[in-house]
Amino acid sequence: MAICFLTSAFNNGFTPVFERVFKRYLLTGNQDAGNFVFIASDFDDPHGNLRWAEEIRGKFGEIGVLFSGFQIVDHTVSPTQAEKYIRDAQVVWLSGGDTLRQIASFQEYHLRELLMGFDGIVIGMSAGSINMADRVVLARNIYDRSPQLEIYQGLGLVEINIEPHLDPVNAEHLDDILEASVHAPIYGLFDDSFILDDGQKVTIYGPYCLYNLQNGETSIR
Repeated sequence: MAICFLTSAFNNGFTPVFERVFKRYLLTGNQDAGNFVFIASDFDDPHGNLRWAEEIRGKFGEIGVLFSGFQIVDHTVSPTQAEKYIRDAQVVWLSGGDTLRQIASFQEYHLRELLMGFDGIVIGMSAGSINMADRVVLARNIYDRSPQLEIYQGLGLVEINIEPHLDPVNAEHLDDILEASVHAPIYGLFDDSFILDDGQKVTIYGPYCLYNLQNGETSIR
């Protein structure tokens, strides 16, 4: 079973809290952190994917985590090659980007089946975190190419639905989140906050908002 991190964004590098928690689960006694696989959001943008993947690798380098292998999964590799990359990985990163376009690519490459059997660390950022859920409840967001509420099967790694880059003063989008929370609790994550699901318990690091109109609950924590 994978160790799962759900993140929103780290605009100024990984936080000390994320570094500490991540390194706790990185089972290595030296600087070699094994193989890292970056799974893109837009599988048709190899140049952009390389740029974003290098940026993420740079963030790990800033905290002293170096990977001996570094692969990108998009349309430059086949589903068979992607399966090999994931099978040999210690850390898998699910990129941010267009949430619906990403899940279509994940389905094309059968990543649900591959990742549900993965025994390493999976880190989602933004869209990647959203699509980690078993049953994704995606709030309408006219600013992010999600013109209506969507409910669909995700990767099945966690039972958590998140809203990344939370802006609680955006009243229009808050109504969209509340509408989605009728169908499942939505954890609104501020940038730099993250959620850890280690298979035993779920722990939330940093401030967040819980929206759950199933129970009539809205709270900031």
